[in-house]
Amino acid sequence: MATTIFQTPIKLVFGEGTVDKAGEEAAKLGKRALVIIGGSSAKKTGLLDKVLADLNSKGVEAHVFEGVSPNPRTSTVDDAAAQAAKLDVDLIIGLGGGSVMDASKAINLAYSGGQPVFDYYTGAADAKGVKPKASLMLICTMAATGSEFNNWAVVTNWDTHEKRAMGVPLFYPATSIVDPALTLSMPVDQVAKGGVDIFLHVMENYITHEGGAPMSDAIREAIMKVAVDWLPPSVKNPNDLEARSHLSWASTLACSQIIALGGGLGYRPIHLIEHPVSGYFDVAHGDGLAAITPAWLRQSMEVRGERIAKIGKNVFGASGDPVEAVEAWLESVGMKTSLSKLGVTDDQFEAMAQTAIDTSRGFLAKDAVHHSVETIAALYRASF
Repeated sequence: MATTIFQTPIKLVFGEGTVDKAGEEAAKLGKRALVIIGGSSAKKTGLLDKVLADLNSKGVEAHVFEGVSPNPRTSTVDDAAAQAAKLDVDLIIGLGGGSVMDASKAINLAYSGGQPVFDYYTGAADAKGVKPKASLMLICTMAATGSEFNNWAVVTNWDTHEKRAMGVPLFYPATSIVDPALTLSMPVDQVAKGGVDIFLHVMENYITHEGGAPMSDAIREAIMKVAVDWLPPSVKNPNDLEARSHLSWASTLACSQIIALGGGLGYRPIHLIEHPVSGYFDVAHGDGLAAITPAWLRQSMEVRGERIAKIGKNVFGASGDPVEAVEAWLESVGMKTSLSKLGVTDDQFEAMAQTAIDTSRGFLAKDAVHHSVETIAALYRASF
């Protein structure tokens, strides 16, 4: 069995009401902070004012950068890095969902390294050699990406339609606060999109981990089952804090090193194939994943049927077609969709497929099923 190394420097503060510890935790990390937010939701709910007041009460001078969009743009990251440099901050705080948390990681990289952030993502600049100028703290408001408990971040270059992922040591947050009560203010459609992302973070790794391993399989099946069981009540009852708490735990663990414990790890081909959908058409990530997943599963049955069947049995309790079980779950949370319904047009599939290969860090080129422009474009068409 291959050697497994587990190491995380992240301090995780999880639980209802833990957002009240924001100032206390931030004061341990810095004195001048740039707080990164997305649109206006943090303002409307009063969360931003609450966090800023807590920071100030603990002696942390706080400034705000607003405007991170879904599929965070490299141009936005560079603008925020310039503001961080002007203010000479020693702490960056991401207050929001996955896009805000990913952007905050990328902002710290561009600020610390002094070069446009996409240079690091393409390899034109060395991200691993950058020493951080600021500590990083994340306050998660949505169960979805799990960015709060890993060292990965995804950004989009809208000029080239490239959506790229990268993992480097600098992306580890020093402290992450996960308060499930904050997720109660999220619209249910956003909760559903996030839940699909959680499930696929684990499902893709599980299916592509050839042969599996008893311990890691059990861990992954448990996380998937929590997502599958607790997303429907999270969507149906926006005030169900118990459901949101379970979903938040699944989110935090699903994209972390935890799923590699027990030996071995797969990869995430659906994510890699979806990235150009977002990069070309600005589709919400969860929607794009939901549109592609059923066709990907069907086209993968010949090669990965045994692993897919195990998910059907052990996660969904299905004795029949495992793909139908996944589709039924998607439909139960309002996430059964297609690329055409999402506004994607069918005239870019070959270009999107090439972009998927080019930005996949070599994974798709060696994939047994979806490894070429032709096979990936065929998947887009089957998902249309």
